[in-house]
Amino acid sequence: MKSSTLAWLAFSVLSLTLAGFVGGVIQFHRYYQSLPSNHFIGNKESNVNVLKEKGFPFSFLVIGDTQSSKRAEKLIELGLREGNPSFMVILGDFVMEPDVWHHRFFLNQMNTEIKPTLPVFLVPGNHDIDYTSSKIKKAERRVTPKIYESLYGARNFHFVYNNCLFIICGIDRNSADYLNDLRDILSQKAAGKKYIFVFIHFPPKGLAEYIEGPLKKKEKFFSLLEAYNVTGCFFGDYHGYWRGQRNGVNLTVSGGGGHLRSSQPQWGKFHHILRITVDENAISEGMIVLPGEVSSFSGTLKKMTFIHLFPMIPLMKEGRWGLYLLFIFFLSWGIYSVRMLFHSIPKKKKT
Repeated sequence: MKSSTLAWLAFSVLSLTLAGFVGGVIQFHRYYQSLPSNHFIGNKESNVNVLKEKGFPFSFLVIGDTQSSKRAEKLIELGLREGNPSFMVILGDFVMEPDVWHHRFFLNQMNTEIKPTLPVFLVPGNHDIDYTSSKIKKAERRVTPKIYESLYGARNFHFVYNNCLFIICGIDRNSADYLNDLRDILSQKAAGKKYIFVFIHFPPKGLAEYIEGPLKKKEKFFSLLEAYNVTGCFFGDYHGYWRGQRNGVNLTVSGGGGHLRSSQPQWGKFHHILRITVDENAISEGMIVLPGEVSSFSGTLKKMTFIHLFPMIPLMKEGRWGLYLLFIFFLSWGIYSVRMLFHSIPKKKKT
């Protein structure tokens, strides 16, 4: 094969590949710009108002430490597919970093890929908020508690559904102030409730020897749960599954929605989402397990494009028009290269 033919072949493949990539970026950016403002993601009264009282039994989904992963997306889709759950709770660390573009990717993924038609309540985790203003260097991208609440609503949140109380605790791992908020809600709302559920990101230390759990003042925390007859408490942070009980309070750790750490023990080390079914006289736990790993090159490329390329587009006055010009350039050069490729191929002589 002549060197000119090889050159035009390389130009054709490269140009058309780049045209496809830029075209995908343009379409992805259009999806991002058209996100609905009335979505069901976050701790907002409007999402509580979506819930329709239907009595017992009802069910809800629980998943933790999803980190905007493809495996979490698959688990959530499986959970939504069956059983008609009323709502879902994500137990924190639903993004990789407390960076506003990671959060925007999460919202985009939820609203364009998963498209839940039920409320998704969020427990803030240590990867979701930069409490110390030290994790993210660029101030304009840092998600502080205030920015977080502008995106999703209150960090500390509660609602009543079918005479059951649900409490979401937003905790700074370096503070024990969460106890005051939890005590206030329980003292005002717990009376007369059929069941009470608490959701919190950090588990207390000692649930198991391998669960380090940085939750402060754990004994006061347990005493509070026991004093108000809390039915169950769900934790994330530990990337796996654990279940136990203390003085009548069911304790569940469910952080298997995203990356599993190689250093952790095999017990409880699997990707999963929980379905909690609440009946008049009983509560049952079902589990959907995702065997093996779920990888997606296109999903990874989409995430990297969103987080690293999209922030540059608003900085360019007419950034999106630059993308259109790049697309036209690469596509035109690709078509031209294909034509030149065919012209460069030696034609067989007729005999």
